[in-house]
Amino acid sequence: MSEIEEIEKLLKPVAEQEKIEVVDVQYVKEDGDWIARIFIDNDHGITMSDCERVSHVFSNVLDKSDILKESYILEISSPGLNRVLKKEESFKRFIGSKVKIQTLKSINNQRNFLGELLDFSDGKVKINDATNGIVDINFLDIKKANIETDI
Repeated sequence: MSEIEEIEKLLKPVAEQEKIEVVDVQYVKEDGDWIARIFIDNDHGITMSDCERVSHVFSNVLDKSDILKESYILEISSPGLNRVLKKEESFKRFIGSKVKIQTLKSINNQRNFLGELLDFSDGKVKINDATNGIVDINFLDIKKANIETDI
């Protein structure tokens, strides 16, 4: 199990207790420092005070665990407008939204899709792609997906 998976597993019950969702976890080295970057959300949106509160809670849990061996900086933030879609629940929650999906392998000679998310069922994402119309994409074949907002 990777460090990211271990962090997600460790924080999931804590997040549920705090009535938030862990949307994404990144553990990266930047400019010589290890950064544990955790994106959180809930049905009402995330405020700065939510980030501050959750930062204290997650920091205590992570420090007591033995997952992260190196000294690290913890960053907590909302996923933003173009939030990543990684979990089946997220795809279901954002049906009707404009999404951008990159696949691991080509579907009809295409790997990048942009359009309305129509459905998620039986392990497949259905999108009304701007180029090819309605396309079914196997969830396991998705390399990256996020909400696409027009600003």
